[in-house]
Amino acid sequence: MAFVTVHNGVVFIEGDHPRAVKRFTAETRVGGFGAQLRNLNDLKQTMAMTALHNGCNCVVNFTYGQKSKLIAIDDVAFVGNGFYAQLSNEDYNSIISQLK
Repeated sequence: MAFVTVHNGVVFIEGDHPRAVKRFTAETRVGGFGAQLRNLNDLKQTMAMTALHNGCNCVVNFTYGQKSKLIAIDDVAFVGNGFYAQLSNEDYNSIISQLK
């Protein structure tokens, strides 16, 4: 099974879920001034807010990493990719109960 975490009520799955209904691509970059002080939780916070705002409760095929701009050497950003998706209440609650 894929690695699964929950952040602010949104399930992040580093893989696919067979019953998740994919809504749209989740390409997110958390950068800008002070970006080198940011971390994975900042990225997940941004993605979780976007997911909830758009009626989604999970991110599937979640990948993340750091990237730097070629021009600005000191500008490092956390980057997340995947798909914002919707799990049924049953699947969502099952995942949440397994993580407790």
